[in-house]
Amino acid sequence: MRFGITALEFGPMAQDFITGGLAATGGFNTVDLIMPMLENEHISVLELSFDVLHILPDAFSSEVIEHLVELKDDRGVSYTIHLPLWSIELATFNEPVRKGSVKSVVDAIAVAEPLDPEVYVLHATGALATEFSRLTFSPDVVNTICTLMSGFSAASVEEILVQSEIDPRRLAIENVEFPFDITKEVIEEYDTGICFDTGHLVAQMCGEESATEFYHKHKDRIIELHLHDASTTRTNVGSGYVDHRPLGTQQLPVRDLLMELINDGFSGPIIFELTASETRQSLEHIKKVVPEALSGQ
Repeated sequence: MRFGITALEFGPMAQDFITGGLAATGGFNTVDLIMPMLENEHISVLELSFDVLHILPDAFSSEVIEHLVELKDDRGVSYTIHLPLWSIELATFNEPVRKGSVKSVVDAIAVAEPLDPEVYVLHATGALATEFSRLTFSPDVVNTICTLMSGFSAASVEEILVQSEIDPRRLAIENVEFPFDITKEVIEEYDTGICFDTGHLVAQMCGEESATEFYHKHKDRIIELHLHDASTTRTNVGSGYVDHRPLGTQQLPVRDLLMELINDGFSGPIIFELTASETRQSLEHIKKVVPEALSGQ
């Protein structure tokens, strides 16, 4: 199996940037920051978070992109791209905001294309759509509102594909906090792939299927996994969840899911959306409960 890690996540990056004195010295270097992640023998894929493009534009300058291409050639690493999601709302009814969100995504794809990424991960709905999906109206009303917003999302996905000219099956729409049965209509209409986020599902942000049920239902389109543990709780006074936790600490059936992938010969990237230390902890758990996933590595 091909495991990877999310590179340049805001929290760990900010920690290095500030406590390491990089902010004061101007010593930020994208390649230097990601190199330690490749020291783990089980990591062969890096998912680059392109929100950084808008925080530190030089993080993906043409020179940096050139160095990342060299790293790919020298070390055999491959890349996936998490397209911008902060301040992005592809499902909004506010047309100037929607158009700006489309442009942000298309511009990110253009910057990343020299890396020949395996997958572009996209949140087809954002924070506003999540907020509307949480409304305490009747289920029928909420479903209607979500369906209307999904129509704007569909228009955005079409514009992204037309303007970027990428293969729709390289665009992986993620299951986020929004009804996935509605999002799936957009995926099918534009023949895109799916990024299966295990934690979002286990936390019941997007549906109530089990992880193996979701995988079986959508495996013909799943081209990447975001792998992390999660749990959900429901009581008579409400519900809650935790996600982005190391494997083996919450409710994800790690062995059952990974054995399904192994039996199907899944060859797409499996990205730990965790810190480096949490990724090591998760790999130790995999080694313990499903060593087959690490055989041959």
